[in-house]
Amino acid sequence: MAIATFIGGADRRQLWIMGSLTVLAGMANAALVVMINDVTALVAGGDRPSLWIWVGFAIAFLIYYQCNTFGLLHSNALIEHLLNRLRLDVVDKLRQSELLVADRVGRGSLYSMVSHETNHLSVTFPLLVDSFQQTVLLVFSLIYLLYLSPAAFAVFLLAVGVGIMGYVAINRRFRVTLNILGQRQNRMLDAIDSVILGAKELRLHSARGAAVEKAYRRLSRACESLLVASGEHWAEMILLTSFVTYLMLGVVAFAFPHFITGQSLIVFQLVPVLLFCIGPLAKIVAQSPMFLRADVGLEGILHVQRQLAAAGSIAPAEARALAEAYTDFRTIAYDGITFTHQAETPEDSFTAGPLTLTLTRGELIFIVGGNGSGKSTAMKLMCGLYPAKQGVIRVDGDVVAGRAIAGLRELFSAIFVDFHLFDRLYGLENADPLTVNRLIDEMGLAGKVRFENGRFTRLHLSTGQRKRLALIAALLEDRPIYLFDEWSAEQDIHFRKTFYETILPSLRKKGKLVIAVTHDERYWHLADRVVKLDLGSIVWDRPGEHWSAP
Repeated sequence: MAIATFIGGADRRQLWIMGSLTVLAGMANAALVVMINDVTALVAGGDRPSLWIWVGFAIAFLIYYQCNTFGLLHSNALIEHLLNRLRLDVVDKLRQSELLVADRVGRGSLYSMVSHETNHLSVTFPLLVDSFQQTVLLVFSLIYLLYLSPAAFAVFLLAVGVGIMGYVAINRRFRVTLNILGQRQNRMLDAIDSVILGAKELRLHSARGAAVEKAYRRLSRACESLLVASGEHWAEMILLTSFVTYLMLGVVAFAFPHFITGQSLIVFQLVPVLLFCIGPLAKIVAQSPMFLRADVGLEGILHVQRQLAAAGSIAPAEARALAEAYTDFRTIAYDGITFTHQAETPEDSFTAGPLTLTLTRGELIFIVGGNGSGKSTAMKLMCGLYPAKQGVIRVDGDVVAGRAIAGLRELFSAIFVDFHLFDRLYGLENADPLTVNRLIDEMGLAGKVRFENGRFTRLHLSTGQRKRLALIAALLEDRPIYLFDEWSAEQDIHFRKTFYETILPSLRKKGKLVIAVTHDERYWHLADRVVKLDLGSIVWDRPGEHWSAP
């Protein structure tokens, strides 16, 4: 089971402490059962329990209570530490993995995995410790049962054997149901994500909104059916436990006095002991669906973790070290690079490129072309976010390949169409607030947002305004290459003019290589070169002076 492997990764000393406390609690619990049963036999025979039995009972109870308390608290701390380590490891691997690997995992799976599944595990693991203690109790209770009556012990084992066969069959169906349910719930999270991110489009197109709602309703009904099925499996397990319990008690209570010699006098002792034996077993069975759900969820997390580990990753420190070789670059040449978008069916897949282009430091390059011409794909290829299926990238004549691509990426600051705006300047924690607020004022955002206590006070702005905040972060990074993917599309006329006539020329003047995807023909004359793409390949490459100022 994934749970056993996961817990086995804890510190051995901590596991020993937790296991020892749990075993002691279970043994003390079993001792309480034996003493209660003995006292019952004494009272039934007309005797009274001695002082020593009272003292032994009190000592056993204190051991049980204290060990159980410390064991549960210790196990809770240990499990939370393991879960936190798992979350951090997955997020770290995800952060360092290639973009396509992260996209392949899926947002719904990641949201579910990092939040819902780990929270479920956090709730379930203390119950697992309790079940381990119940197992210890069961073992000692069975030893006591064997001492009282080997025949009753045999009946118990036979009844439990029948129950185990039924449990295995139910468990197999339960696991299949939970696996499918996990996949459907991930798809539901993706659907909810579409409702949130596509809020504007859904409100402008009622038919689209109705179709999205219909698709979500279909997923929700499928999840409902699966949840009902999982509840039925759980009920089957509980009913199976009841069947085994009453079968066993019926045989002992009705058959033993008549058919097994010497059992009549101890039946009144056997029945409570059997109940004590079946109690822990019933509790374990009742909790087992939660363990199964946790095991399936944990296996999903570990599967993603293995995927990310197998895909490989590059630590930030290594990426920065690799970038040092390219810091003073003069030219970057893209020689026939291509990228293939893989779809579910071959006919839906397509290849962008080949792209052959040489860029020089200090140039201002405009990339143009119609929608679907591969401009955004080309941008991701150029900065190393997408791996080139064919062709090579050269920096000052040296081929950049393999892990060195991570070093190339460190040269770029980019604002893509689907950019994400962070509320803090991560990586720029020492940024001067006065400088940041001055840039905010220059971007026309005075009175709308400020930079205070290391973060922007407001992110709920228009797309154009959010792009200006993203531009501030990019300018503060001060990297040698800037990529702007249709940055000006949501800007007003005034700030669009500022972007093309002030910001881009100032970056070029500082020796930056600036590449901007644009549809604003009236500003093409400001570029050193204008490059038109179609399906990721160059249609023409002309100097900016080819176009005259309007």
